[in-house]
Amino acid sequence: MKSIKNILELVWTAWCLISALLIITINFPLILLFISIWGEQESRVIDYYLRFCCRLILISWGIKMVFRNDPKLDFSKAYIYVANHRSYLDVFIAILGIKSYKRFLGKAEVFDWPIIGFLAKRLGHIPVKRQSETDREQSYQKILHVAKNNTSLFLCPEGAIFMNDQLLNEMRNGAFRVAIESSTPIVVISMINAGELFPPHKLRIRPGICINYLSAPFETEMLTLNDLEDLREKVKAEFLEKLNKHYPLGKYPIEFDQNRYEETVYKDTQKKTN
Repeated sequence: MKSIKNILELVWTAWCLISALLIITINFPLILLFISIWGEQESRVIDYYLRFCCRLILISWGIKMVFRNDPKLDFSKAYIYVANHRSYLDVFIAILGIKSYKRFLGKAEVFDWPIIGFLAKRLGHIPVKRQSETDREQSYQKILHVAKNNTSLFLCPEGAIFMNDQLLNEMRNGAFRVAIESSTPIVVISMINAGELFPPHKLRIRPGICINYLSAPFETEMLTLNDLEDLREKVKAEFLEKLNKHYPLGKYPIEFDQNRYEETVYKDTQKKTN
């Protein structure tokens, strides 16, 4: 039965890749036209059209996105959106769930990818370099500049997709520092089931439902960098409240070889199962 399941998943994944390629190819000329008109400028047209393309791709993949937004959330305002990082579905979730113009942070290597890298550069998204202290500071100043110009940002403070079963990995300070120094509220996006539908460690795409919680804003206007740790703990608590609700064993249900991956953080989230 397991071998049949693997075969079916491979066939479905092949279909998903083909359908996504077709959708991107058909819509790419129009996206190029929009970029030639607006470029890096804030554009609702580009934002709406990218959402439309993402919806088409996810429909063809059999993935349904469910968003549960806190009533205090106001998409007319700029926020620092932070999300747990479990899957390459994160980009789709951000494009569809954040119903306003936003810029993404991504690894510098992604900006060298065909099509995706080209679009990321032309739309003004921000490559993050971590090779040296100078590179990190330059990336941070770009991020801070965008936030201070009242533009929303989407980033994953865990920094990478870790191959472990922890609900949440250690979060870096950058997102919280930017939020405080730019006086921009933080909104937490807790993604449920993304890693099961599009696992990060192997090319498999599975149909299903992905639930996403968008929290009430965490205000930062009156905070200083001395409050950074407290802000991070509040954001961590928000993540874990939603994640523990769906994963009551305190572990993320991911298929991986535990002997190969030693990153284990936030051990207090694990619960005894015996």
